[in-house]
Order: sequence, then structure tokens, then C-alpha cells
Amino acid sequence: MEVRLRLKCGSSVACSELAEFVSKSRGVRSTQIIYEVRNGILEINIFGSPNEVLSSKKALMKAYEEWRRIKEFESGRSSGLNVRTLSALVGKPTIPDVVVFLLKNQGYSAELRGDVLVTNASATLVLDLAREVSMKLEEVSKEFPRASRNLKALLVALSVLGYDTRSLLQHLIQVGLVEENHKLKLNTEWSSLLAKLYTINSGVSESEARSKES
Repeated sequence: MEVRLRLKCGSSVACSELAEFVSKSRGVRSTQIIYEVRNGILEINIFGSPNEVLSSKKALMKAYEEWRRIKEFESGRSSGLNVRTLSALVGKPTIPDVVVFLLKNQGYSAELRGDVLVTNASATLVLDLAREVSMKLEEVSKEFPRASRNLKALLVALSVLGYDTRSLLQHLIQVGLVEENHKLKLNTEWSSLLAKLYTINSGVSESEARSKES
């Protein structure tokens, strides 16, 4: 069986990017797929058994829709990006809630609407922050493997903001905000605690600055 798809992509560079993106999509099971760019169109010929071809066609079309949403977000035509797509672009797990917090901390509007991150920040900034969060998540997971997901989110955000996470964690344990049993568990919601910590620290910094000036 053979099926042909014609996907609009524009420039030859964009079409090459699209070809690479859809070729890596999950669910492609056909024996052979041929890609060719013609006049701003990516032509895809799928060969194989009926089940393989139909499965591959469905996966490729799903990947194409995802690629279009990414391009709309990158160009500013869309203010939203699916969180699964965000993780896929980063290439590693990230924490969308932490990305939202950090964007707000920099003065942008940002929120999660279901599975979609909506913001007025640029795509470049969003992806840069998501990559940094992803990198810090790896570090935190290795350093504090017993930390709960809620606590990891707090530690990742603190790390991105430049805090000494180990010292702060010890303080949170001492004051009873973190339980240290078989697992390190935060006894409150991470974002509300982080907002308090950040406000307190900012106030201390401002007081120190005024003292130095006087």
C-alpha cells in the first residue's frame, strides 16, 4: 500500500526542519518513507502494509499539527504552547509550573490553562527558562533523590534564582516545613512558600543596600 501526504511548510529551510521533526515522530511504523521538498511543500510517500501506512499517516499528521503550533508560538502568532511540546523541544523533562513562576518573576504574564502554557514572553525566553529548569531538575534529582515532587519544584526554582538550596533545605527542615523521614516532604505548596522566601530575601537585600548607602 502507498499513501502520499503534501504538507505546506514554506521555505526550503522550514521544509527541511519539518521533515526532520516528523521523521522522529512516535508511531511511524511503515517499512519505507520518502521525503521530498517541492515549491514549499513537503511531499511524503509512505509504503508498507495497510496497518503500517495508516498508523504512520496518523502519526505524521499529528506531528505536523504540533510543528505548526510550535512555529506559530515562535513567530508570536500564538501565545500558547502545549506543555508536552515544551518538554519535547527542551529534550528533557521540565516543570511548567516553575517556568510560569519564573516568567511572572521577570514581569511577564504567564499561566497554565490545562495543558497549555500561555504567556506574553518571547518563545526564546520561554525555551531558555524551560531548558534551565530542566537542567536544574536533573541536578536536584541527583542531589536530593528523596525529595518529593513538590519539594523538587521549590528547590529547582530556588536554584534557578541563585539560592543556596542545600542551606535553605536544612533551614526548612529545622523549622518544620520539611519532614525528613523515608522521603523529604514539603508541608506546604511550593509556589506560595517560594513567594514568601523571595519577598523576605528581597526585603533584606534592600535594607542592606540602604545601610551601605548611609
